[in-house]
Amino acid sequence: MIKNLILISTLMLSTIMADYQQPTTEQVEKIKQEFFNIVWSKAMEAKDAANIVMPNIREELLENLCSSAPSVYFTTHADLSDSLTQAENTSASVFVSTDNQNSWTENSNVAPLNQEGYETTWGATTMTDGGNNVDWYLQGSIDSGSLGLDFGQMTVSQAPHNVNNVWPPSDNLYATLVSDPTGDNVAGGSGQDIINLRATYFAGDTSTVSDDKLYASMGLNGSCCDDGSFFGPWNLYSIAIVNPDAENPVAYSYAYGNGGFGQLYPAIYKIDGDLTTGEVGGFEVLSENFDYTTGGNNLQATSLLDIIVNDGDWGAWPNSLNGLVLVGVSVSAGLNGLDIAIDLLDTTDPGVLVMSTQTQYGNTPPVLSDAVFSADTGELSVIYTDADNNLAVSHDMFIDDMAFVMVPSSHTYSEGVTFTANIGGVGGTAEMRFNDGANEVTLELDLGSSCSLLGDSNNDGLVNVLDVVLTVNIILCADCPDNYNACSDMNDDETINVLDIVNIVNIILGLQ
Repeated sequence: MIKNLILISTLMLSTIMADYQQPTTEQVEKIKQEFFNIVWSKAMEAKDAANIVMPNIREELLENLCSSAPSVYFTTHADLSDSLTQAENTSASVFVSTDNQNSWTENSNVAPLNQEGYETTWGATTMTDGGNNVDWYLQGSIDSGSLGLDFGQMTVSQAPHNVNNVWPPSDNLYATLVSDPTGDNVAGGSGQDIINLRATYFAGDTSTVSDDKLYASMGLNGSCCDDGSFFGPWNLYSIAIVNPDAENPVAYSYAYGNGGFGQLYPAIYKIDGDLTTGEVGGFEVLSENFDYTTGGNNLQATSLLDIIVNDGDWGAWPNSLNGLVLVGVSVSAGLNGLDIAIDLLDTTDPGVLVMSTQTQYGNTPPVLSDAVFSADTGELSVIYTDADNNLAVSHDMFIDDMAFVMVPSSHTYSEGVTFTANIGGVGGTAEMRFNDGANEVTLELDLGSSCSLLGDSNNDGLVNVLDVVLTVNIILCADCPDNYNACSDMNDDETINVLDIVNIVNIILGLQ
């Protein structure tokens, strides 16, 4: 009886093993090739998307980024190109922290200023808790469809700086590069449904990248990460990384898998291919020296950045953006008889991480200098310089009861920016008042008399009866707001009266 049971069990196990065969090394390599062919294809699509969209936003998104000094009403500015501002479904958000990046306030009310001197500038004012310190970063998004493309939504974002190398990073240290719809995976369960892609960075010694690190997270709609069945199919996950400036069609991947009887395992992979055929030419393990975790609903991975950027095919680093293109992929792979069965379960739109953050601790008051007035043009100018590159939240000039808003020539405030206002022929003392959000500074300039020829009340270059008539009208209209004329005030007593008329008449008669 026992022998019969053993025989039956052996036959059943043999039947099962016949249906679920251990893959050969060649079959596993073929699975890897098919998997990395998908990863590489999506990475090259992401690179193409970045290089088509990025000329519109690469320089402009991060051009002349500046802010006010840390304050309750914290103001940020960025200069954008017309091609970006006129595109459809364009949006931007600024993220501000006043508690050392422990929490962030998102302000999506970023809009064009539409003011003279700020024609291409977008700005936002964010209410904060105040204090002397601030961290902030900018995020911009554009619908590629508005540019005639079908790459979905392209998000370019700076990120919090993981300054203490926290592993794994907490949510407050990540910037969300991609938000992917739930339930859009073609097969598989919630654990293969990608819902977001996030990233952050650590910047070490600025003279080298040897200490710099990249942190990436792929969020799933369910628990991470289901390895698949013992005999397959196996679930494979990738966070692909691309240099948008690279000349060679090469992608890199934080890849996770646990199957194929030990032949599918986590590592940093390098994948190269042929853009003509669209096929992977080769792949290799670049390094197993990286950290990863599959806790909760996130696949998180990190490594020293130089493992990737020091590879000969990566290209120049830092690149023109100081950033990386990321895209997420989940795949199911296994055997169907002797054939390879592989299915793309989900992929994300591309996201671009710019590895920078703006930080200011304390404040240095701005300086006003080189105030100049041109009587020929009626233009008054002054140079505003701020060592912290803080913008001027107010930039006004006052002459008696008249106020003028001064207009900047550029927005690189740490280098010094010339502000101007056209005041015409006004005389007296001009007081310029500027504020960087925390400190107000002032500067006065004596404009002298606004009259170039005494007695020439109508400023036509002649002294005649018309000037007498104008001066009489000034005297008769004592309540008029413009009842003072420096050229009519012949005795410079700041009052227009009959004595001034007598002096003008004497000039006409040649008596003085």
